[in-house]
Amino acid sequence: MTGTHPLSIPAVRIPCETAGPRGSIRLVTIDAHVHLYDSSAIGYGVFAHRDPTFEALLGDYSALPRSYSVADYRLATAGRKIDGIVWHEFISDDPEAEIRWAQDLADTSDLPMALVGLADFADPLVEARLELLEALPNVTAVRQHLGWDPVDPVRRMTSRPDHMTDPVWDAGLARLGRTDLRCALEVFAPQLAELTAVVRRHPDIGFTIAVLGWPTALDPDSRSRWRADMAALARCGNTVLSISAVECIFGPAWDEDTAVDWITEAVGLFGTDRSMFGSHLPIDGLSYGFHRLYQAYDRVLAGCSPSERDAAYHGTAQRWYRMPVC
Repeated sequence: MTGTHPLSIPAVRIPCETAGPRGSIRLVTIDAHVHLYDSSAIGYGVFAHRDPTFEALLGDYSALPRSYSVADYRLATAGRKIDGIVWHEFISDDPEAEIRWAQDLADTSDLPMALVGLADFADPLVEARLELLEALPNVTAVRQHLGWDPVDPVRRMTSRPDHMTDPVWDAGLARLGRTDLRCALEVFAPQLAELTAVVRRHPDIGFTIAVLGWPTALDPDSRSRWRADMAALARCGNTVLSISAVECIFGPAWDEDTAVDWITEAVGLFGTDRSMFGSHLPIDGLSYGFHRLYQAYDRVLAGCSPSERDAAYHGTAQRWYRMPVC
């Protein structure tokens, strides 16, 4: 499962050991999707009140911790070597304060991390926002939540459905092409054709295809459309696949065989050197947890060569998010 890795850029300077006993090179595992936060320092509406949209995507989230630290993460992943994470914003009340908090965390933590901030490309002040994000040394990507369900208003992560066809929004996105930042546009599977058009219009921007393309229906017809759209995205050289949030796709009581089947097909389309895996902790903790999830990921990669497994578990994320080269 190999391919050509697009848009290679240099690594950021954050600490990393490269050798084990007698100089042997250690396998570096990078978790490509993690949320760390402290609701006593930054406000999060999903904790201040019941959020119907958040609940529609996750189910009952009342057990989600109000703060989640590096120590909490290490405890949840104990027994599996993690040498880096990709921190993602967590829909805070103040995205600027949140990303500055995350940069302070990255500066003081012994766990190497790249940061993914929030951007709204329809915002008239988007250029200033991007300048702020690019000035923070560990920020290597941005994302915007664009998931829109035309039937169920609760399953809508944005204010309107037409961002990706709006010239004003598109002009805002084009400004990203003048930076070194990657971009994830989180959409649901029925929106993938629109996403493909966006990706093709902006070949100078690297796009993360998040949440496995976020299938919202698992029937054969829906899977066929998802497969065709994902194949079209895989043919675009400026895309990389991110596999995470399995509980948001298949439900908190997800079936391992089903998840492995879908993930294996997606990795087959993109190749291991354009695929990366993330835990989605602590949200994953509302489901089976980290070790059960990575057991499924291990099954996906069981037939791969050591170098292919190495790529999927750390190489892709390392290059894409400018993690340290180990």
